[in-house]
Amino acid sequence: MSTSSAYSNDSEGPRFVIVGAGISGICLAIQLLKAGIRSVTILEKSEDMGGVWLDNTYPGCICDVPSILYSFSFYPKYDWSRKYAPQSEILDYFKECADHFGVRDLIQFRTEVTRAVWDDDSATWNVETDTGESFTCDFFVSAVGQLSLVKMPNIEGSDSFEGPAFHSARWNRDFDFRDRRVAVVGSAGSAIQIVPKLAELARKVTLFQRSPNWILRRHDHRYPGWMKAFYRYVPFAGRIQRWAMYLLNETRILFYNRRTQRNKILTFWARLRMRQAPKHLHEQVIPTFPAAAKRVLISNDFLQSLHRENVSVVTESIERITPNGIITSLGEEPVDAIVYATGFESTKLLAPMEILGRDGISLNDSWGRRPHTYFGMLSPGFPNFFMLYGPNTNLGHNSIIFMVECQVRYILRCLSLLRQQNKEVIEVTREATEQYDKGLQEHLREKVWNGYATNWYKTDQGDITNNWGRSTLAYWRQTRVPDEKALRLSSRRAPATAERAPVAH
Repeated sequence: MSTSSAYSNDSEGPRFVIVGAGISGICLAIQLLKAGIRSVTILEKSEDMGGVWLDNTYPGCICDVPSILYSFSFYPKYDWSRKYAPQSEILDYFKECADHFGVRDLIQFRTEVTRAVWDDDSATWNVETDTGESFTCDFFVSAVGQLSLVKMPNIEGSDSFEGPAFHSARWNRDFDFRDRRVAVVGSAGSAIQIVPKLAELARKVTLFQRSPNWILRRHDHRYPGWMKAFYRYVPFAGRIQRWAMYLLNETRILFYNRRTQRNKILTFWARLRMRQAPKHLHEQVIPTFPAAAKRVLISNDFLQSLHRENVSVVTESIERITPNGIITSLGEEPVDAIVYATGFESTKLLAPMEILGRDGISLNDSWGRRPHTYFGMLSPGFPNFFMLYGPNTNLGHNSIIFMVECQVRYILRCLSLLRQQNKEVIEVTREATEQYDKGLQEHLREKVWNGYATNWYKTDQGDITNNWGRSTLAYWRQTRVPDEKALRLSSRRAPATAERAPVAH
């Protein structure tokens, strides 16, 4: 794709700063390079690339999306070791992608973005970092996703604990769990992978559960050598299998509507599955709310691990932590180490960055109680600013990589639109955003995530800020071609007139 000569560095195209070298950031950088845009900088706070797959190295970490769906369509991988790939293999794949397409050289590691400010006069973004450096760019893109800021519970006395205590996404590899008493605080996605592995080594594992989760069987298996070779070398075999798996997963969204027969069937099936837990724990670990009201988890060994003599479940609330244990209404549980499997601050999107758009209004103030975006990518009052894996683009039924590729394709087509009209600034209109948001919220009210139970998709006020509620095909169709009526294009020489963005309440 050729680029507009209106930019100052027309030989390399518009200047991009991307925050985050995870899946989204890598994907966008690759496509920008393929389009001939060379002036790309990725700012990454960690020491390496990979995002959540770099951060989460706890025992048993594995993807809950089938491996064959967990690669880019333009660089597919068909020779995964098993149906559900482990963390290390996934991380190696994305590093291989970055190296293959020359992305690694674009990344500045150990650099956290603290602030980004739009300048209307020059039509550029000024990006500030914790290193004291600043970057000026034509387009600013957040690729931090929804699972980058760890969530630590506020428990009295947690600082007094004398043993090792750490979050599952900040795993202490130096600590030896053999013959130790370990507390796992939290019972969701990471906990059900950690507990079975710790139970094999630790003297005792105590799971402190705030609320139960629906857990279905992970139909996992290792791929034999002949199958990996078949997918790799037989034309279209891997692609056909990928499409078949994608379409199968796509049907799962049909089970996520409230008070439907399909959801009742899913709930009945899940309840049968969870009766594999010890009988005396059924009331504690089998949910009473409908299936999928919280994220549906998959595991082959968590329920089985609850049968072990060295594993126990505590459902009473934690009152406080002492130097040597955890106190609930049942008394004190002595522990040697604490693992906080408490997830991420998923609804604090883009935190802790401060992003200031037209007239100095901050993005958080513009959003108010919850995000108001256009397809989770654009916000009025913030020109030349895009989000990848932003608000309401998470999935509960298919691969997020499909969504990310839709978003990256949309950005590239917006750039093409600017080039065609010889413009440099693009911004979504407030009318288009309000219309889109209204339809989105009406649809989300039909979903089983709305009500019943707390989940990481919702804010404390009950707003669903994370999930996309339709099929991924619907998202692809709606983002395939930018709607010019929803976008305001302007020239740097004559900035678009726009009212100050009102603060939402």
